Amino acid sequence: MIFRVLKRKAKRIYPAAVEGKFFHRIGVAWKQMAAAVDRSIGYQNRKHLSKTTAVVPNRILFITFNHSYSCNPKYICEELIRRNADVDIWWGVTNLISRGAVPDLPNVHVVKMNSFEYFQIAVSAKVIVINSLLGDKFYPFPTKPEQIVYETWHGSLGIKRFDPAHYNTNVSWPEAAKRTGKLTTFCISNSQFEEDVFRETFWKETPILRLGHARNDVFFDTYKKQRRRWREKFIRDYALSEDDKFILYAPTFRDTHNFAVYDLQPERLLAAMEKRFGGEWKLLLRYHDNDRKNERNKNTVVSPNVIDVTQFADIQELLSFVDAGITDYSSWIYDFVLSKRPGFIYARDIDLYNNERGFYFRLESTPFPVARNNDEMEKNVLAFDNDTFIKKCDDFLAEKQCIDDGHSSERIADHILSQIGKSNG
Repeated sequence: MIFRVLKRKAKRIYPAAVEGKFFHRIGVAWKQMAAAVDRSIGYQNRKHLSKTTAVVPNRILFITFNHSYSCNPKYICEELIRRNADVDIWWGVTNLISRGAVPDLPNVHVVKMNSFEYFQIAVSAKVIVINSLLGDKFYPFPTKPEQIVYETWHGSLGIKRFDPAHYNTNVSWPEAAKRTGKLTTFCISNSQFEEDVFRETFWKETPILRLGHARNDVFFDTYKKQRRRWREKFIRDYALSEDDKFILYAPTFRDTHNFAVYDLQPERLLAAMEKRFGGEWKLLLRYHDNDRKNERNKNTVVSPNVIDVTQFADIQELLSFVDAGITDYSSWIYDFVLSKRPGFIYARDIDLYNNERGFYFRLESTPFPVARNNDEMEKNVLAFDNDTFIKKCDDFLAEKQCIDDGHSSERIADHILSQIGKSNG
């Protein structure tokens, strides 16, 4: 893989010379090399920091891949808070001012990602809960044998492959994932399917705990009151009507950041939703974190009835109360399937994306009607049969052996506290 990346970079030299950008290209290469040396120096110093820093027995550090208060770590944290557990909780976040809505409680603290203070917490935490890489791909840190790393992952029954063979654009992420796999103490799973994926990718020998995904508790009665509060707050914040219905469109990203495939026609879609399901509908638009910086200039899904929620920190809150959902290949819809609410696939570039990343199973084998263009999308909405859809959802979850039931956060909190208790006993 490294050879492929270096070969690709070398091929850029001659075209750059023809374009009159030879020294610019050399300058880019020099900056990349200097950054690599800087990162190496940083890691060696973090190793020293780790050796000279004691582990705090009840300290827990939560890290998500987008540095926000979200996903499985959020719901595990909230279960610990509900219990008033004797733990010292820390969150790695990007923005210390907004704190990403991290609870402002005496035993819950925030620290800026990749700062000196962050690494002090990271090497001293007894438990580290992540949902992707252990630290950012360019800012790794070592762990000691007495530290416990829980990998909760940010997908579960997702269709996208993420094994090394399907990453052709860069070497940094899969290398960081390999390092994460070696340092992970436990993987948290919600299904046999996910366990097979863990074994195929970066956690070939890591103990797997089938405790369910804490973030999916939101779809069950355990979060019924909270779902209502989230919906009411959303309606207030956006000055909407209580009678409005919401459909979320949240596609994944492409390695090429190709926005041309996001050409869903919102008014046509909403008209079809109103004809099929009744009521007045709003489209909530949320691009992947990797596309945020391109969205402002490239987004074409625009309408007075479209609400951009790309900056919304935790997609799970949205999923808990929206009335329907649309994606292409994003894993969130395989969480949303637990709600049994209508879901659709809009994927213009199925064949191209399959070559780019690859799928674990065919889109057509999921409960969700698949459309490659706006004509098919409209047809699928108008022809939607709810009874057939629910039966397909049940069959899909049974086939994957999914155990999510609304109590995953409780089981995971039990396990974390038992591990802390063992070290303190």
